[in-house]
Amino acid sequence: MNITEPMFLALTALVDEPRHGYGIVQEVDRLSGGRVQLKIGSLYGVLDRLAADGLVELDREEVQQGRLRRYYRLTDEGAEALAGEATRLAANAEAATARLRARRAGPGSTAPESTAPGSTVPESTTPEPRRSPTGRGPITRPATALVALAGSALTALAARAAANGGVA
Repeated sequence: MNITEPMFLALTALVDEPRHGYGIVQEVDRLSGGRVQLKIGSLYGVLDRLAADGLVELDREEVQQGRLRRYYRLTDEGAEALAGEATRLAANAEAATARLRARRAGPGSTAPESTAPGSTVPESTTPEPRRSPTGRGPITRPATALVALAGSALTALAARAAANGGVA
């Protein structure tokens, strides 16, 4: 199954608790640092696909201010799919980061995997982060953002498993 970024973020938003549509939209915005802003219309397409694939299911329905509010929860299959995708994204981000490091080191040389203890990284390789056009925060390297997002998804899954006696 091909998990798109909105699907990945919607699954991640549901790791810790069931949420209704607008709650998922808000959590996706928070998780992505404002980079991904799901519209309600596209969210329900994502949720329909995730439900059809057995990755999320309807938790409950409530009436709030005269409107029906549906809450969705992550299934065990959804947790497994999210963990697999988080691992895949982290590996891809690590590969990209290593290649970028090698590119900065120049042709014919290999970039060190890490900085030796006690040494410093030259100033030219650690520029001050630029601010995003939206003003929401610094622009991060895509690979670093992927690793952070995948790591937060794995951490949330681990917390869910711990709370449920080892079952994510």
